[in-house]
Amino acid sequence: MFPCLIVDRSQEGFRLKGNFRLRRGQLVELVLDDPVDSVRCEVIWIGKAGSEQVVEAGLQVKSGK
Repeated sequence: MFPCLIVDRSQEGFRLKGNFRLRRGQLVELVLDDPVDSVRCEVIWIGKAGSEQVVEAGLQVKSGK
């Protein structure tokens, strides 16, 4: 489990900030405050090295649990 900060949230997904290694297309489970309340997501984008978003990632919510 890797802690992160939810920078932005919408019905379609999340923008996260944290120290993690993700790949585009990777499926992840985002565990919110309550471990029972988790959301399955796909990594859509990751910040480019040298940019302000280097430690950010964009996740899209996948339908179903």
